[in-house]
Amino acid sequence: GRCRAARGPSAGRFRCLVVLGSGGHTTEMIYDLRSLGGFGKRLDLAYLIADTDRGSLAHAEAFEKERGASSPPVALRVPRAREVGQSYFTSVFSTLKAAWFSLRHVLTMLPDLVFCNGPGTCVPVVFAAYISRIFGLKRILVIYSESFACVDHLSMSGRILYYIADRFTVQWPHLLHLHPSAEYAGRLYTEKEVEPCRTSGTLPPPADLPSLPPEAPAEALATAIVTVGSTKFDALTRAIDCAEFLRVLAKLGIKKLKVQRGNGYEPVTLHARAGDAGIDVDVVDYTPTMPSELRQAALVISHAGAGTILDCLQAGRRLVVVPNQDLMANHQVQLGRALQEQRLLFSFPASELCDGLKAADFGELRCFPKLPSSVFARCVSELLLGAPSADDSA
Repeated sequence: GRCRAARGPSAGRFRCLVVLGSGGHTTEMIYDLRSLGGFGKRLDLAYLIADTDRGSLAHAEAFEKERGASSPPVALRVPRAREVGQSYFTSVFSTLKAAWFSLRHVLTMLPDLVFCNGPGTCVPVVFAAYISRIFGLKRILVIYSESFACVDHLSMSGRILYYIADRFTVQWPHLLHLHPSAEYAGRLYTEKEVEPCRTSGTLPPPADLPSLPPEAPAEALATAIVTVGSTKFDALTRAIDCAEFLRVLAKLGIKKLKVQRGNGYEPVTLHARAGDAGIDVDVVDYTPTMPSELRQAALVISHAGAGTILDCLQAGRRLVVVPNQDLMANHQVQLGRALQEQRLLFSFPASELCDGLKAADFGELRCFPKLPSSVFARCVSELLLGAPSADDSA
């Protein structure tokens, strides 16, 4: 059965462990935590981060400052359970190593609630929480928020933890028919609109969303950004490394191009032909300011990672995604297709990027809802208090 009502140890406060994963998982988790509103101020958060994750601590630090914290966040490091692209067989051994470190952290902290949303690191953390239950140390509650990237099938972590987590939320109605215990916490529809999905599998039509306004910040009118994410995506960087791509951007009025290539292929033709197209080209491997730069760009061309997509949609950017079709258990193709059906972005294979940009009508794009669903916050307050908190929307 589902667990509820874990009373905090002091003055209505609760100790919570937040599992962060690299890239999109961390971005999504911060969005979830923000949705808690005033009730979130009653949570004392510690962040569990993989030791090879170079970006999540900065996100945690920024979020804690946003919450008004006067000290750095509590960061607990563990070995990564599974790297991006690592085979499921070898990940068994790395997960066992991560499990030992996770067990030590969980049993030392004994949190009231664990937040997790899909990175492989969360699986050993949740099992450590259940070891605490089995041995009677503490009934540690778990809320699992499935990634925005998972449209029509759960992630590997989600499939493992669906029957274990005390509350389990999803962001696409496609998942409700096969996973009826899940709760819909997406932004595109109301709970009432998706209820037929749970009973019959019937999907609602595309959401009725307003058109994306034509205005853009003046300083960003001529800037395009191409980003591959936190690792590499050579198919994308090779697809843009040609004179045709520069000509397409010039016709769109772009004067400056920034390419974040990760640790992969270094474009050559872009530099050689940039002057002919009248475009200033800058290529970097990684920059910590990329999220803020994406929110200011006139055009973003990105891998189909959920975190980057959410940041750009929230900022109302013109967005084109190129799914990485080489990934195992690939969610990027489904996510790109689903969001294109909602008219929120364009999704093209790398081989069709230039032709797709020529044909794209950016005037067709719609606005992504600004306000989060209240379901995630309601689940958290019901777990910790036994009832929705009056501070949920504060």
